Amino acid sequence: MGSTATRTSYDRHRQRAAARRRRVVLLLVLATALCVAGVAIAYPKLRGTETDVQAPIMPAAATQAPVEEVEQTPAASTAAESPAPAADGGDIIARYQSGPIQPDDQPSPQAQAAIDEAMANGRPPQFIVSSFDGAADIDMYRLWLPLAEETGARFTFFVSGIYLLLPQYADAYQPPHKPTGFSNLGGYSELAGSKSAVRNLYDNYLAFDAARRMGNEIGSHYVSHICDESNTWTADDWVSEQSQWERLMLNVNEVNHLKTPISSIITKDDFHGGRTPCLMGDKAALYTAMARMGYVYDASQEGILGQWPAKQQGLWNFPLPSIHRYGSKYATLAMDYNFYFNHGKTDDPATLDKLRNWTYRSYIGAFREMYSSNRAPLILGSHFATWNHGVYNDALARMLRKACTTPEVACVDFITLARWLDQQTPAQLAKWQAGKFPQR
Repeated sequence: MGSTATRTSYDRHRQRAAARRRRVVLLLVLATALCVAGVAIAYPKLRGTETDVQAPIMPAAATQAPVEEVEQTPAASTAAESPAPAADGGDIIARYQSGPIQPDDQPSPQAQAAIDEAMANGRPPQFIVSSFDGAADIDMYRLWLPLAEETGARFTFFVSGIYLLLPQYADAYQPPHKPTGFSNLGGYSELAGSKSAVRNLYDNYLAFDAARRMGNEIGSHYVSHICDESNTWTADDWVSEQSQWERLMLNVNEVNHLKTPISSIITKDDFHGGRTPCLMGDKAALYTAMARMGYVYDASQEGILGQWPAKQQGLWNFPLPSIHRYGSKYATLAMDYNFYFNHGKTDDPATLDKLRNWTYRSYIGAFREMYSSNRAPLILGSHFATWNHGVYNDALARMLRKACTTPEVACVDFITLARWLDQQTPAQLAKWQAGKFPQR
């Protein structure tokens, strides 16, 4: 896809998504946002920096959203709605509804070429991993998949399982130590916006399949975004939560009593890792559970810029780093909401250009620091959200267009990075951590 067409499509879908979601996005992600911000803002000083704001006060626990009322029986109402073909033949979701499925644990040809070039020059590639939490919105996939196609990037999309459960069947989910059907996300129907929950369910799976056919990774953001309470969960609790997430992903027809079945290419073999809600949970219990589930990595921890990943309890630990926040002397976690929070959560149109530029400079600055030093993988986190009218999405897209097309830079998903790391010796990784390789 040409860059001009892609950017036009990107802008169009950004505007469409922003218009539709602005009413509901803060309600949907409030628990996510405040928890993540609280974690990041409370993080200890990094390289002599500290955050300049106080951690937000956590709201009272969200109540369970009311079950959607329907005039027909649930099975009859769901059967009445079947997936419609994409309206636009040029739509990227439609173009990837069939054809071969690219492996999600291998780089794109562009990224592989960058890896080969770096290794031939005696250097590690500069990996960039971009991931998205709460990834269940077809319009946001239409935002990011063209960028993946344009740049050769592969993304990891962390899905919240509650978005795969119709509200009338909430009793199919039993969270650890919470009432049946509990969710901190406010309810599936809110995510659907103007569409019905059923229509949105079908759209989700069209998006998942398109992303996977392109070689992107689908990962777990667990089910209902339980944060503080998960710090006391046992390994058995985490296994229960993750098993239910897998059931929702793999048995959508059974769980939701669909008479018009959803046909999906997603299988258990596609599940390699996840990110916990709010980056919380006892790590020892979590990692024990993930190992029992056969997973490969966790992306729920915090780290520092320049830190190469390491295995813990047999799993690759891929932490989000804190990076310098341009326009200040402080650092913040490399995640979109943390920028939004530190920017004062203002939606003032007069500030958008400034905040868009500041965020881009923060991202590109972190990339350049890694690229010119020990080339530790750069881990970036985002949400399916349009805070500040999408400026954080704009900044990330601009940075990826620049960085992913730079020599010796490979933009990959988490499982690809994990497989590549598995091929390296501990001695080699230690040399790279220390920056012992020829500089460009």
